Amino acid sequence: MKYSIGILTTVILIAAFVLSGCDRPSHDRMQDAEVSVIESNRDMEVAKAEVEADYRIYKTENENRLAEHNRTIEQIKQDINNESNPEVKARHENRLERYETNHRELSREMDNYRVSGRENWNSFKDSFSNRMDDLGDSLDNFFSTNRTTTSRN
Repeated sequence: MKYSIGILTTVILIAAFVLSGCDRPSHDRMQDAEVSVIESNRDMEVAKAEVEADYRIYKTENENRLAEHNRTIEQIKQDINNESNPEVKARHENRLERYETNHRELSREMDNYRVSGRENWNSFKDSFSNRMDDLGDSLDNFFSTNRTTTSRN
């Protein structure tokens, strides 16, 4: 009898250990992990939607700026055509061509940009804004600046 009580106790202890390995908390941890993944995916989708909305607004604003730059370029072309000095006219035309090339590149970059995350978007936006500002300043000051090329050693 002692022997069967010992075996019964051993079997009960083994069963308790086995069943404790299949306890409810591990199931809860699994559900928590699933919920966490779902929340993370939702947060990523929300962040992506925010970046895409920011991009659409920024693109519209800059399309307007590009259109304004285009009008300025057309006005500069008219002013260049009225220039009587052939050397000055050629110099202005060459400089304007560089600005037009830059203008086309900026327009193409904006059209071809694909949203790929907040960090990439912020980097693109900063770089693009700086180049747009530089182009705008250059066009606004086209006739008021005398750009001479100097080499520095």
